[in-house]
Amino acid sequence: MASSSLHPDQPSFHRSAASRVVVVLLGLATITASVVVAPTPASAQSRSVDEYRVKPGDSLSMVAEDNGISTRALAAENGISNVNLIRVGQVLRIPGTYYVVRPGDTLSGIAVSAGVSMSALAGTNGIQNPDRIRIGQRLRLPTGAAPRSADPAAGYGRLPSRLRANPGRLNLIPSFEKWAAHYGVPADVLMAVAYRESGWQTSVISPKGAIGVGQLMPRTAEWIAEDLIRLPDLDPYDPDDNIRMSARFMAWLIGYMGSLDSALAGYYQGPGSVATRGYFNDTTAYITNINQIRTLFRKG
Repeated sequence: MASSSLHPDQPSFHRSAASRVVVVLLGLATITASVVVAPTPASAQSRSVDEYRVKPGDSLSMVAEDNGISTRALAAENGISNVNLIRVGQVLRIPGTYYVVRPGDTLSGIAVSAGVSMSALAGTNGIQNPDRIRIGQRLRLPTGAAPRSADPAAGYGRLPSRLRANPGRLNLIPSFEKWAAHYGVPADVLMAVAYRESGWQTSVISPKGAIGVGQLMPRTAEWIAEDLIRLPDLDPYDPDDNIRMSARFMAWLIGYMGSLDSALAGYYQGPGSVATRGYFNDTTAYITNINQIRTLFRKG
């Protein structure tokens, strides 16, 4: 389908008031537990070294790839000058940075905090079901990961209690900050909209099909990725991609509609509907609510 057919001015972009109420109720509910109970670790993040004994058929590059590090890094760790020469039975030291799962963590939240994709994190750790990780589990972070502060909510003193009780959701804060700054959108507005839409839950899908943290309709997400960001492979089911698309869409709405309140109306009701029909009563209430709760998402 041509990208022009995905423009959000179409009437199909609008989501009914009834469906929005359902979405909000879903968004503010407590997220389904995705972590199996086990002892709480003393530390959430550390650098460690594992050992691997070379088997017949192994190569240094294969071992490196399986452990999410570069061949050069693995060779350097083991003092190997010829990367094509290892022997069966040789013990290789495997360096890496690990994250120890805490209560409330989700794989998607850990991935966002580490600055990697959820699929890369799952692949590095051989995880088949991303909804099942356990407290105390040590996850190897892929090459290129840059773990952030153990407390991503530092400085946010007024966050809603529902968020503070869920470290996995708090791990989304760096993504909100990054993409809000990248697209010139107020971070507190982006966070408030996402909280109103989904409660910062990454797996919420509304009865109408709106996806994830920013509750983007599939056709709208496709249009944003292809036409606005020009990265058609962005995945609305990946929380970092979803937040990025939500931020870019908000930036577009602010420019297209001329003011922040109008942009909020467009996000909720659809810009085409706003232009032809004006604000619905629930749209006005939505704008008021966002302007009230955005103060909860400011630092300091």
